[in-house]
Amino acid sequence: MRKYAVLMSLLVLIGFGPGPARAADVDAAAVNAAAKALDDAFASGNAAEIKKLMTADHVSVTPYYGGPQTTDQQIASLPELKWTETIEGTVKVSPLGPDAAMRNFISKMDGTFKGKALPSRVYVTEILVKQDGAWVERFYQVTTLAE
Repeated sequence: MRKYAVLMSLLVLIGFGPGPARAADVDAAAVNAAAKALDDAFASGNAAEIKKLMTADHVSVTPYYGGPQTTDQQIASLPELKWTETIEGTVKVSPLGPDAAMRNFISKMDGTFKGKALPSRVYVTEILVKQDGAWVERFYQVTTLAE
């Protein structure tokens, strides 16, 4: 009888235990607010705020950087980046776990990097993670789209 009770308890725990992340597990508004704060920090050239809003191992991959860049490399190149961005449609926030989310959207970019025009229509993917209770960006990728 005891074995049966233990087996039933395990089955109940498995059935009601932690499952895959759901949209309700991640506060999309908080993720979007963190991403906006990072965009604002880039727009204003605030290096201290950029570092605060990215993980120490952050990587950014864009067609205009010419290869993966660390946070320090991005900050060093800030004077060369002049841009504005308009998001087209909706931003999708997908949970990757309770402390990780992916953001995707199509954006229209306008500006230059090192004097060369930025691609005008792009698909952006961001991975944000929760560190010390705050959402910070760990990965950023821009893919050029056809006009």
